Amino acid sequence: MKSVLALLIGFLGLPAAAQTFLVVHKKALWPDGAGELIFSEDAIEFRAAGKEQNSRKWAYGDVQHLDRVSPTELVVLSYEDQKWQLGRDREFRFVLTEGEIGDKLFETVRSRLGRPATDRVVAEVEAPLYEIDVKHLHTFGGCEGRLLFTQTGVVYKTAHAKDAREWRMDSDVESVWSQGRYQLQIHVYENNRREFSATRVYQFALKQRLNNEFYSNLKRRLYGLTLASDTSR
Repeated sequence: MKSVLALLIGFLGLPAAAQTFLVVHKKALWPDGAGELIFSEDAIEFRAAGKEQNSRKWAYGDVQHLDRVSPTELVVLSYEDQKWQLGRDREFRFVLTEGEIGDKLFETVRSRLGRPATDRVVAEVEAPLYEIDVKHLHTFGGCEGRLLFTQTGVVYKTAHAKDAREWRMDSDVESVWSQGRYQLQIHVYENNRREFSATRVYQFALKQRLNNEFYSNLKRRLYGLTLASDTSR
């Protein structure tokens, strides 16, 4: 109740207390660690229970990427080198033991980061501008779902929850490309430890023919282009 009240105060424009959640820090090859995950005005902080040396605090400018895997799971990609992985940037995975990271809190944190973030918790789209059934092609195999385009973004809905995505057109999507009537690529800013600052390409096989008029309008809107016929209006 305390964290909910603080969040409401924050959205009324008044000073808000930090948002605190009890979490489990998931660590590969090592025992998980319990603690608190705290979202404050200027930082994200993990306070490890009983082991202060495992605690971390990142100013928002020190967070390389944020990934909301689910309402109760969050990954923070830091700039910290992980020596046993030859200097690969270290990520911290947290699972909440109570409560959840709701849309409003996530959007507030994303705005403070000032950079794209990954959101796998997709919203319901009531009246999309365009939608089409697709298969998202993975390195091996893939998963089926539906692409929905709105005025402000793109949503990929699928029964494979961790493959679902919601991208903002003005900050997350770098480009779109189609090499054929039944194929679509979406290039997004999704930093990862393999390709620092590189865009990630999502390949979709389309189950219906792509509407040429919608595709042309999408590219013009994304790149801020105007046809010659539009300037005469």
